[in-house]
Amino acid sequence: WVSSVGEVPVGAGATVAGSSVVVAAVDGTVAAIDAASGRDLWRANSGAANASGAGSDGKFAAVVTRHNEVVAFEAGRQTWKAKLPAQGLTAPFVAGERVFVLLADRSVHAFDGATGRKLWAQQRPSEPLVLAKPGLIMAVGDTLVVGLGGRFVGLNPSNGSVRWEAPLA
Repeated sequence: WVSSVGEVPVGAGATVAGSSVVVAAVDGTVAAIDAASGRDLWRANSGAANASGAGSDGKFAAVVTRHNEVVAFEAGRQTWKAKLPAQGLTAPFVAGERVFVLLADRSVHAFDGATGRKLWAQQRPSEPLVLAKPGLIMAVGDTLVVGLGGRFVGLNPSNGSVRWEAPLA
């Protein structure tokens, strides 16, 4: 099967969540596509140009717009959006009914997936040079692993506290 959503943001890919593929396009489109048939499960619009790819856990999907907002969807319906303090280029990581956002200033923000209530933020000392490229944010067991500058940082997803840090060399 083939499905088209338009031009995707630089460095963005699709997110596979259960039996669906969730993808975002620069023009604001966010789509969930059935992985078996290629038919649209839903399509929505973030209301602005998307700066990141889409993240999803199969229930919630989220993108970051060029207006520095994280926008969340459930079943194709926009449920909430929240203003971010910096530009976001990395697709939000959605897990455990939470939306985690890594920003270009390498801060990490956690939101309740259903309500958009901000749960916590983690701001590490900034690097002197930050490239405008998507970063790393993923789960390993019960730890949120984030690439912050020249380090990997393991965060507690419940409260944002640092569990461990490892330099990249």
